[in-house]
Amino acid sequence: MRKKILTVLGIIIMTPVCMVLLIYLGLAWYYSDTFMNGVMINGVYAAGMTPEELDVLLLQRTEEASFTVMDKYDKTYEIPIADMDFAYTYLDELNQIKSGQNPFHWGLALVNGTSENYTITPEGVCDTQKLHDYLMSMELIKNQADPDNIRVEIVKEKNGYALIDDTENLLDVDAAVETIEQAVLDGERHLDLEDAGCYVEIDYTKDMLDTLNVWKKVKKLQDVEIVCQFYDSDETVDGSVICDWISLDEDGNFQLDENGELTLDEESVAEYVEQLAGKHDSVNGPWTFSPTRGGTVTIEKGTYGYKLNQKKQKEYFMEQVCAHESAVTEAIYSQRGWGDASGDIGSTYIEVDMSNQMMYYYKDGQMQLSTPVVTGNTSRGNGTPQRVCYIYFKQRNRTLIGEDYETPVSYWMAVYGNIGIHDATWRGKFGGTIYKTNGSHGCINTPMKAVSQLYEMAEEGTPVIMFY
Repeated sequence: MRKKILTVLGIIIMTPVCMVLLIYLGLAWYYSDTFMNGVMINGVYAAGMTPEELDVLLLQRTEEASFTVMDKYDKTYEIPIADMDFAYTYLDELNQIKSGQNPFHWGLALVNGTSENYTITPEGVCDTQKLHDYLMSMELIKNQADPDNIRVEIVKEKNGYALIDDTENLLDVDAAVETIEQAVLDGERHLDLEDAGCYVEIDYTKDMLDTLNVWKKVKKLQDVEIVCQFYDSDETVDGSVICDWISLDEDGNFQLDENGELTLDEESVAEYVEQLAGKHDSVNGPWTFSPTRGGTVTIEKGTYGYKLNQKKQKEYFMEQVCAHESAVTEAIYSQRGWGDASGDIGSTYIEVDMSNQMMYYYKDGQMQLSTPVVTGNTSRGNGTPQRVCYIYFKQRNRTLIGEDYETPVSYWMAVYGNIGIHDATWRGKFGGTIYKTNGSHGCINTPMKAVSQLYEMAEEGTPVIMFY
C-alpha cells in the first residue's frame, strides 16, 4: 500500500517536471532555426525570426543599391551596378550571428533579461564578369598613362597652353579594379581611390620639375581675364588670346627675363590691338543719314566716331597681364562718338545741307537752330567736302589766314582740317546759289546771330554732317 502511494506521488511530482522539460526542449528546438529572445539586429527585434525572414525585412529597409568612385581630383564616377544583376544580402552575417547562439540557453536569456544588439551591413552579389568588363571600359581606367613613358610637357591648344602631366594619371589599374570590385561585393556605396592607395607615386626628374615651374608662370598669365568694353560690344582677353603674346625664343621655347619671369611680345600685343581697332573703330564710315529735307544720304568719309588709342590700349593690356590682374574696363579711346551702340551719329548734331545751303542744329532729336549759310565756292574748286566730322576746336575772336586773305571772325568752330563754321559779316546775303560762284574757301559762312547762338549751344565733339 505504501509502495503504491509512493508511486502515485512520484507520478504526480514527475509529470509537471517532465512537462516543463518537454516545453523547454521544444522551445530549444524552435530556437534552433530562429533567433532567441533579446536579439536586436539593425533595430529590428529578431526573436522567433529565421535568418531568411529577417533578411527580407532588412532589405525592405535598405536603400537602393548605388556605387560611386572618386579619383584624386574629387571627380566622381557613378557605376551602374544595377545593370550587373546586383543585389544586397544580409544572410551571411545573419547566419553567423545565428550560429553563435546556443538554443538551449534561451531560458537563461529569458530569466536574466539579457539582450544582444547587432549592427550589420549587407554584402553585394552581382555578375562579377559584367562588373569587371564595365570597369575596364571606364575612361577613368582607360586613360591612364604608360608608367614607362611619362610625359610632363606644355602644349598649345585652341584655348591656350595646357599642361600634359602623366604623373597625375598614374593609377594602378589592376589594384584599382580589384579594390572597386571588392568594395562593391562588400556592400559599400563609395570608394576614394586615393585613400585606398590605388595611385602610383614616382620621382620627378629635373626636366619635369623645370617644366612644372614654367607651367606655373604660364598659368598665372593665362588666368588673367580682361573684359574690354567697346561702344558696340565686349572683347575678352583670356588665355586663348594671351597665349599668343607670350615670348618664345628661336627654338620655340618660353623666353624668360633676367628675373626668371615670362615676357610678352610687344609686337604680338600691338597686332591684337590693331585688329580690335579695325573691328570697332567707326571713323571710316560710311554713314547713312536722314536729313531734314527728307530721304536719305550716304556719306563715305569722315573723321567722326570712335577711335581706339592703340598705344595706350596696348600698354594697358601688357601691364595688366604682367601684373596678373583681371579687370572689367572700358576701351581706351583717343576719340569718342556720340551715338548709340551701333556707333552711329546719334540725336545731337549739326547738319549742313550744302545743296539747299541750310544749316540745322539738333539737340536730343529736337531742332534748336535753322539758318541759311554759304559754303565753299564750287566754281573755283573750293567746294566744301562731304564729310561726317565733329567740332574739334572752338575759339572766340580768331583771325583766319590763307594764301590770299587774312580775315578776323568773332566765332570759330573748327570741324574738318582748316574748315570751320564762323561768322561772315562781309556778306549781306546767305543761302541760295551764292556758293557756286561766290562761296567761301571751304568754310561754312554763317549769319552772326545764328553762329553766336550755335557757339553757345554746341559743345566740342558735336557731330557735323556735311553733304550735298
